[in-house]
Amino acid sequence: MIVYALILAAGKGTRLGSDENKVFRTVGGRSILERSVDVFVKCSNIDHIVIVADQDEINRVKCLMGESYPGESIHVVKGGASRQESALSGLLAIEHLFEPPASSNSVRRIVLIHDAARCFLPRELVTELIHTIRNHYAGVAPAIAVTDTIRLTDERGESIEQTLPRRRLVAMQTPQGADFDVMLKAALVAKEEGALVTDDLELLMRIGYPVRLVKGDDRNLKITTPGDLIIAESIISDGMEI
Repeated sequence: MIVYALILAAGKGTRLGSDENKVFRTVGGRSILERSVDVFVKCSNIDHIVIVADQDEINRVKCLMGESYPGESIHVVKGGASRQESALSGLLAIEHLFEPPASSNSVRRIVLIHDAARCFLPRELVTELIHTIRNHYAGVAPAIAVTDTIRLTDERGESIEQTLPRRRLVAMQTPQGADFDVMLKAALVAKEEGALVTDDLELLMRIGYPVRLVKGDDRNLKITTPGDLIIAESIISDGMEI
């Protein structure tokens, strides 16, 4: 079995209040991107790491990875204008970079697609995701229970149309993954049909592929706003990071 980690780092993160790509912001003395890559470098189940970066930042990412992980084979490829386009670009790059072994009929290839902004991903969660894909032949993603009451509003957000059942709602996290050939097919079908999706599990659901959820982790937050940076620093100061 071959496992690819595909890390999406091409976004700008404007909600963090900076013109700079948020993955270069430091948390506890290390960039968000370094922390995101670190878990995959240290995970024995991961065979190859590919980072999707903005065209203008490819060299910067390569230099950062070379300084932080000398000797590690970490590939950096060009992303797209959206998360969905970047994920497809990364999948196509994997297909180009790593030819299936001659005995490909007997060797499974699995891909985990991860948002670089989630820089406290626990290593044991990576292992659980791979285990689930391998044993259940399904797409998989971590999710956490929603604690707030969620209401559906009208298009203007001015009135409530429905109160959603909280016990059935979950907030999705990454990595999200599946067998590589299935994920690539799902992404290509969505592109051909002009479908816009918000995450990788939705790609799989669109082609009728079975998906499963595993329990996510509160530490695996996506750094999006200045408040998230405060939480991130707290995670480090409390010694909770993996």
